[in-house]
Amino acid sequence: MEAAWRTHVSRAESREALSSQLDWLKRFSLTELVKRGILPTKECTVDNLERLLTFFGVADPEVAESIWRGYRTAFRRSTVLRPDDYATAVWLRQAEIEARELICAPFDRTALLDLLPRLRALTIQEPEVWRAEITRLCAQAGVAVVLVPAPPNSRVSGVTRWLTAEKVGVALSDRFKKDDHFWFTLFHELGHVLLHGKRLTFIDDTRRDNDTTPEGDRSEAEADAFAADTLIPPEHAAAYRRLAQRPTPFTKIESFARQAGIAPGIVVGRLQYDRALDWTHGNKLKRTIEITPTGDLKAD
Repeated sequence: MEAAWRTHVSRAESREALSSQLDWLKRFSLTELVKRGILPTKECTVDNLERLLTFFGVADPEVAESIWRGYRTAFRRSTVLRPDDYATAVWLRQAEIEARELICAPFDRTALLDLLPRLRALTIQEPEVWRAEITRLCAQAGVAVVLVPAPPNSRVSGVTRWLTAEKVGVALSDRFKKDDHFWFTLFHELGHVLLHGKRLTFIDDTRRDNDTTPEGDRSEAEADAFAADTLIPPEHAAAYRRLAQRPTPFTKIESFARQAGIAPGIVVGRLQYDRALDWTHGNKLKRTIEITPTGDLKAD
């Protein structure tokens, strides 16, 4: 009885303390938290604050804030949290939970390298095919790939994080809603896995902070180059350069894509990035991709 009473008193004191911290809950989009199944309602209550803290695996808001500031310090970014950092924190935690639940073989670098051509070939398949295949194939090499929809007000497109010494989590969002960005992000994150250390976490978004270090720039540049060379490998580089050197009819883009064995939208995205094609041209060759809250795909 004494133990039960002490537990009751401790919980009452904890809830009383949390009642003064409800403003922290308002920093999140409650509508989005309900949509993702993290909270049952949009009410700003102690119960919902407790649920959110449980979701993050922390006891109080200050612990969560401290962890996130630590991440920003590790990435040489300002420790001042911005509104979209809270949306990103939800996305990262959801991705981590889902990745930890996936059953994977121990990480095998050689196996992952061997998988790259098979993953690349999936770009021409229908989403209902490659959605399951990406996860299945990568799990065989110790990489837990999860698809988590991008939250509003967040620029995050992907993350690579080692969960254990033998398992790495890779999460992809649908931030840009197009297949060229999706596939580039996948191979960019796999580039981090293959090229960079197990102790590092890479959060890739469209905002490049002014205080990013040269080391961070090199890591991102290396991952970018890895993704670009994987999608359009050296044996197709000369043909791609010829394609990029003159006004490009869409039929030639599609022909090159067939020869290279990749989706035409990926070629369009590369030409646009290289400024060989205007950003407004060729977008009809890209496929629209949207990740549902359950991790399924909708594509046009």
